[in-house]
Amino acid sequence: MDAAPAKELYEKYGFLIYRTCVNILHSEDDAKDALQTVFLKLLECHGSIRDPERVVPWIFNAAKNHCFNLLRYQKKFNNAAKVQDIEYVDRFDERISDKEIIRLIFKNQGKKVRDAVYYTYIEDFDQREIRTLTGQSPATIRRNLHRFKKSISSIKKKLLES
Repeated sequence: MDAAPAKELYEKYGFLIYRTCVNILHSEDDAKDALQTVFLKLLECHGSIRDPERVVPWIFNAAKNHCFNLLRYQKKFNNAAKVQDIEYVDRFDERISDKEIIRLIFKNQGKKVRDAVYYTYIEDFDQREIRTLTGQSPATIRRNLHRFKKSISSIKKKLLES
């Protein structure tokens, strides 16, 4: 793409991308980086967006998705627990790994329950953000979290009995 159309696109949509990124990331430096990435995606895809009215929704979705991915990535690596920091119950220490525990807990859960749990407890997103990502209503998110807690209580009870 020539510099003139790119400059025109930047002048027309750059602030929109930047503002969206700042609102999500709460950091001007991170928003500037995200602006560059999303703008490059816009330059790559602009020719394939046939309806000019779809450009702004495309920008919002691209910026939102990129920023949420950044937040997930940052949270995943900034707050990751180290295996040696996790205390194990003695009887499980040698028989079962943490990945196996998580797999067993999620084995009987549906995708919607897993998504609600993951985004709530791992990613620390609020219900509005989870709704945007999964399409689940806040009531459904609460119901799925309740199902998960009930399931955990049942598993815990079975483990204590054995």
